[in-house]
Amino acid sequence: MRRIRRWTILCALLLLSGALSACSARKPTAAYGLPAAELAPIPTGTAVPGPGYKIGEGDQLKVRFLYHGELDAAPEVRSDGRITIPGLGDFDAAGTTTDELEQAIYRRASLTYRNPNVSVVVTKQAERRAYIGGEVRRPGYVPLRPGLTSLRAIFERGGFLDSAKLDSVLHIHWRADGAYSARVLDLKSVLETGDIRGDVVLGANDVVFVPKTAIANADLWVRQYILDLIPVREPTTRLPDIAM
Repeated sequence: MRRIRRWTILCALLLLSGALSACSARKPTAAYGLPAAELAPIPTGTAVPGPGYKIGEGDQLKVRFLYHGELDAAPEVRSDGRITIPGLGDFDAAGTTTDELEQAIYRRASLTYRNPNVSVVVTKQAERRAYIGGEVRRPGYVPLRPGLTSLRAIFERGGFLDSAKLDSVLHIHWRADGAYSARVLDLKSVLETGDIRGDVVLGANDVVFVPKTAIANADLWVRQYILDLIPVREPTTRLPDIAM
């Protein structure tokens, strides 16, 4: 099964956002366009990732061997989620913790080297961000922080427009295997009831799209308004399952 690339979906959403903005003048809504400053603050991330931190694309690592310094490396996690250690080959890094990556490296190194005790640390964390588009005042990226939800991210981009359909917000989440899932969020209910269970915490490269009209079926909407906007794609491409 082939995977749909992140930039493909993002480019389609940018095209769709441009088409919508050309059709109507946009005004901020007084009811829901609250400034981000009025929201309760959330903690920012620490400079050094904690032990449960999941390594991501663009992170810079330091790999050190206690007895085999010739294998030491300082790789950066590539866009395919992998790193290369000279003499040992490629390893899947994105989506793993440093402990899990250490174990994978140790197992392979043990086939050739004696006591390949290894440590892995994240020396530089790549910026994580999500894209907010559609009927919002300032479509664009927001940097991710622990606990950042789709609603809070929308407020950081200026809030909703009067034309926004708050009960049909599309959330596209990228999974560790490179595929994606999509669902419709009822953020109108979240705002009116205060029940945050209807919102989601955003992950790296997630997309939140606020439409002008209701989205009854996330699968059909993604296929019709995103994939069909891409003029060139392989006809054999098969979409992963999309959950509502």
